Amino acid sequence: MSNRISRRTIVGGAAALPIAALGLGRVLAQGDDSTPESTPDGSPMASPGASPSASPMASPSASGDEVTVTAVDIAFEEKELTIPADTDVTITLNNEGVLEHDFVIDELDFIVGPIMGGESASETLNAPAGEYEFYCSIPGHKEAGMVGTLTVE
Repeated sequence: MSNRISRRTIVGGAAALPIAALGLGRVLAQGDDSTPESTPDGSPMASPGASPSASPMASPSASGDEVTVTAVDIAFEEKELTIPADTDVTITLNNEGVLEHDFVIDELDFIVGPIMGGESASETLNAPAGEYEFYCSIPGHKEAGMVGTLTVE
């Protein structure tokens, strides 16, 4: 057995370095209390779907005729959404993770994506009142918990 490092080992390690750095950057960013979404005085800015009385853990609802869902690896940040019934609503999927994701509602034959990390996509949905399961259909993602509930009222 030789103590020499092969060229393949160096090239393979170099290829994995950007992926590892990206993952480390996300971990470090999650632990950072200063967020880029804050105002100059340090208070957080409201998200487009937030209401003035919403707490940080509140379920977002449609703002007018738009709602945004954020996908991260392996989760939707919003697990419960509420939109008006029988109204055109634009659903935007923002993929802030590094993995590919989509947004699927089988009962309504509705899908946004799939999209790669850093991308976003939108589709318009007009649905009758009811509760619908949404999920990411990328293999293994639903099973890992990428599931939520859309309430149409």
